[in-house]
Amino acid sequence: MKKYIKIIVSVFAFLALFSCEDELNQIPLSQGTTENFYSTENDFIQARNATYSIAFHGTGTYGYANRLLNLSETRSDNLYGVTQASRAWEGINNFFTSISSNSLVKEAYVSNYNAIYKANQLIEQIELKGDVIVDDNERDNMKAEAHFLRAFCYFDLIRWFGKVPLIDKTLSPQEVATIGRADVSKIYELIISDLELAIDKLAPSYPDAEFGRVTKYGAKGILALVYMTRSSDTYAIEGATLGLDEWDKAYQQLNDIKNSQLFEFGTDYNSIFRVEGNLNKENVLTIPYAEDTGNGVGGNFMIEVGDDNYFHSLGLNDQGSLERRPVSVTFRNSFDANDERASFGIIDDFEVTNASSKYFGTYTDRTSFIKYIDINRYGNGREDWGVDFMVIRYTDVLMLMAECTLHGGGGTQADVDDIVNDVRERAGLARDASGVTLEQLFEERRKEFFSEGSRWFDLIRSGNAITIMNDWKTNEDLSNSIGVIDKNSLLYPIPLQELLTAPDLYEQNPGYDN
Repeated sequence: MKKYIKIIVSVFAFLALFSCEDELNQIPLSQGTTENFYSTENDFIQARNATYSIAFHGTGTYGYANRLLNLSETRSDNLYGVTQASRAWEGINNFFTSISSNSLVKEAYVSNYNAIYKANQLIEQIELKGDVIVDDNERDNMKAEAHFLRAFCYFDLIRWFGKVPLIDKTLSPQEVATIGRADVSKIYELIISDLELAIDKLAPSYPDAEFGRVTKYGAKGILALVYMTRSSDTYAIEGATLGLDEWDKAYQQLNDIKNSQLFEFGTDYNSIFRVEGNLNKENVLTIPYAEDTGNGVGGNFMIEVGDDNYFHSLGLNDQGSLERRPVSVTFRNSFDANDERASFGIIDDFEVTNASSKYFGTYTDRTSFIKYIDINRYGNGREDWGVDFMVIRYTDVLMLMAECTLHGGGGTQADVDDIVNDVRERAGLARDASGVTLEQLFEERRKEFFSEGSRWFDLIRSGNAITIMNDWKTNEDLSNSIGVIDKNSLLYPIPLQELLTAPDLYEQNPGYDN
């Protein structure tokens, strides 16, 4: 499922140019109407692929993985990315209140609604014309994929923005422009309904050639995160956290993944990020990318937190990392000297040996994330890396189970200690964890999942995001570049273009200038 789609459209302009590209064929949907397009089984396959592409690969050069590294990792205490020049991510890192026009914020909003539109359309057309799909199971599976993708995008939206418009059918731009922001609880009703439907119909696995299609257990992983997010502290904001006690529901979903016996705790940390497809038993939900295909299905998410100097040390040209986003000093210093996760995923010192490179020389103390950078999967250019991105991996499933256990959702303290000790042992550390607390678990997660885009969401679920980030700011922000961090900082602003397109329909999230 390695597709690419490029769409330029606002949530208020859904009927703009759409195109979808299959690995073998390209059929621009804009060349025909909905009525005459959905007439063959291949049309439905094309439409499904397009929906995946928008949901996972986003618009332009951004995808879901890029979004996590920009809006989650860069926002968190893992990085201190104060810029020397104006960059799109500067306001994200520095907690500026003037970022409603920020391109990264806008992309998160627009790409998700683009995918929601396509998912709504696909669901409706399967109901109307799905009989052309000969295999009943495949028809049910395709519809389940559409429901999953709609839920996936709405969950992404409410975690970034809180209340957003709830659109569960295809509408004209004029109709959309009359729909205000729905309460998060209402959006959760659709998300949970969609995920439950998807789980009931999705396949438990797929052949190698179809790797990347969401499985029953990928959907269960997202549903578990939904319950965990709903259960977390509200911070007295209208965000995705509702303060409910659904840790047992989340634990059940995660335990189902474990009991499926389709996944395994990888014995070698490095291999988790080098082995791809069904061979990697850590893959629960993964976004595949391919290099050297000649049709633009490669990725570039790792350059977001990369370092062009380091890329030159690998013999590559500039990859577009622009300025480096250094690993925060406090985070780097938190690793034990023998921790293999740091030695694999973080670079401190390197040398550019090519005398003709503008970065020729030796670099020390230039700390950057390199976890996903694999020169063996570099293709024809900086947007053609064939490195897959794991949205949920099996280690995450186990550690999320431990989190639920510590909230009383199931399991025992001994289970928690065993999970953390397994993680530590794989990293080359002693099995010395005992009586692990929530605070200790989140610190272990921070070391395990850095550069994977989960840290901001972990901070939110911890209930201590504001305190942790302000302590980090005190220790890290020696240049006094970072703004106020308070409860309003836990959501992003609604993009300005949405406010202007339908004046007076929305109110901006508190704390932002526009």
